[in-house]
Amino acid sequence: MLNNIFQLIINKYINKKNKFFYYFYFAFFKNLIKSKLIISFKNYKFYASTQKKDLSRWMVKNLSQWDKKNIQKIVRLIKKYKSTFVDCGCNFGAYSIPIAKKFKKDIIYSIDASDIAIEDLKKNIELNKIKNIKYFNLGIGAKNTTKYFDDDINKYNNSGSYRFVKNKTKKKIKLFKLDYLLEKKLIKLKKNVIIKMDLEGYDFLALKGMKKIFKKFNVIIFFEFSKILIKNSKNFHLEFINFIKKNKLNLYDLHFKRKKAKELVYLLKKIDNNNETIGDFIISNWKFKI
Repeated sequence: MLNNIFQLIINKYINKKNKFFYYFYFAFFKNLIKSKLIISFKNYKFYASTQKKDLSRWMVKNLSQWDKKNIQKIVRLIKKYKSTFVDCGCNFGAYSIPIAKKFKKDIIYSIDASDIAIEDLKKNIELNKIKNIKYFNLGIGAKNTTKYFDDDINKYNNSGSYRFVKNKTKKKIKLFKLDYLLEKKLIKLKKNVIIKMDLEGYDFLALKGMKKIFKKFNVIIFFEFSKILIKNSKNFHLEFINFIKKNKLNLYDLHFKRKKAKELVYLLKKIDNNNETIGDFIISNWKFKI
């Protein structure tokens, strides 16, 4: 009953600019709603939860699309350069779903190590009747290997933050290089490739597994710089700077202004304890224009 009432409230306020009363309703109902609701945007919809640790909660709270500006940038790039889109760390499909709906004739590749995330993605694929998403329940890394993985988000401060762990009682999952997925024809790429990478600190390791892709394709990567990057590399600061230089990569902020690797490393080192990330940036091996 409560779900039905709150679903009606969502339907009433989702397209309104003034959501003052909605925020009041959300504050009152958020802990009472147990099952997922449907958030309907213009061309697609999502199942979303009011539960604190669920990443989709942000959409229920704000009645807004997740990372809308980033998605719009990616859509423009795909359209202009006729690119393949690869969503590494796809979670419930915040990027994959709207982009698949926009480019119905293209295959979208969605990858996540979490069983929970892939199940949420599958439900959103079915909800939107999407046929052009190919998903993989596996990890992305610097080499083909196996690791133990914990996707119990209640253990972490950051919503949606799944982790690889040393605890051997947890699920053992496979990690693959993106180069390997390409080599085995599990993914097929056009000359130009757009990648969204959000791997909770394993992003740099994933970059290391793309050396062949960097040589063969024009690549644009939306990449999150978080403190966990430092924890997952023995000497991230020097490694990252050398990797960018060796592979002739360019760095940009989200306004497409050039950045230096040393500058981003410095910002990451200086980040205070109250923040996890300095934000999203772009890594590319070619001088694109937008």
